[in-house]
Amino acid sequence: MSVASISHRVRLVEWQAVAADRMAPLVAEEADRWQRLLDWDTAPHWAEVEARRRRGAALGFVAMDDAANVRGWCHYSVRDRGLRLDALNADNDHIAEMLLDRLLTGPALTFIERISVWLFTDQHTLTQALRARGLSVDRYWWLGRELNPVAPPALQGVRQWRPEDSFATAALLGRAYESPAETRPFAPLGTPEQWFGYLNELTRGVHGTILPEASLCVPAGPDRLSAVAIVTKVNENTAHIAQLVVDAPMRRKRLGQQLMQAATAAAARAGCRRVTAVVGGSNRPARSLFEGARYQTMGSLLAAGMLQPRRSTSVAPPGVSMTRR
Repeated sequence: MSVASISHRVRLVEWQAVAADRMAPLVAEEADRWQRLLDWDTAPHWAEVEARRRRGAALGFVAMDDAANVRGWCHYSVRDRGLRLDALNADNDHIAEMLLDRLLTGPALTFIERISVWLFTDQHTLTQALRARGLSVDRYWWLGRELNPVAPPALQGVRQWRPEDSFATAALLGRAYESPAETRPFAPLGTPEQWFGYLNELTRGVHGTILPEASLCVPAGPDRLSAVAIVTKVNENTAHIAQLVVDAPMRRKRLGQQLMQAATAAAARAGCRRVTAVVGGSNRPARSLFEGARYQTMGSLLAAGMLQPRRSTSVAPPGVSMTRR
């Protein structure tokens, strides 16, 4: 199908204009993909998004053809002068790019200081499309393995992570990660406020329900931590290592490996039969750590970003007109 023919058949509308019975199967399909391929029950998240969409509080666009068939859709959020694209699905690459261009040339971009993209998508050409529009792109790998109840390794000083460790954990994250990082889907600027906000998301249900008995830390003195493992539960049988971080001076001492083993042993004792984790494509040491522990690739997510975006980030491809209402 040519781009020109698509321009006559497809228009983009704000997704608040779409009836609930049209959106319901779309978000249900998205939740099913996460559950089926990544062992993650995102149905409660999408139920919340749909409730907010009906109230006009969630943002998105839908691509519809002349027969009122949905050909694609996207969901994004704007917070703290940052725009984040969280879902984009389309029948073909041209419609995906129409949605992308509408998002990256909209009036909201006037007030945006950074753009982040975090997508579980089958649109293989989106990598090239995002780069063509000035965004840096990376691939994050979703890994998983079966769990068996085992005795935890002897790890001196380890204890259960507590909410009062949040500030020390945010400080550890700030020390451990490069800042800024355009393709990092969390805390791209690396400010203390962003790290604390990201940690708040991890422990408040955005990335699954925290599993307290499997979330561990290694203190390194008053208000300082050497290592942290935050573990959540993403469905009835699956634990997820939402964050595993080790302070730079303590690396290459097997602390990360031992903490991971202790956390997964605790998750197994809590009744979990599988464990998953997400590792950045550019983070080779972390990927080596998980692959050495027999984690296998289950899927991947597309991460992209731009700090201080240009106000006219892209133009629609020639011949594509975008109707809005």
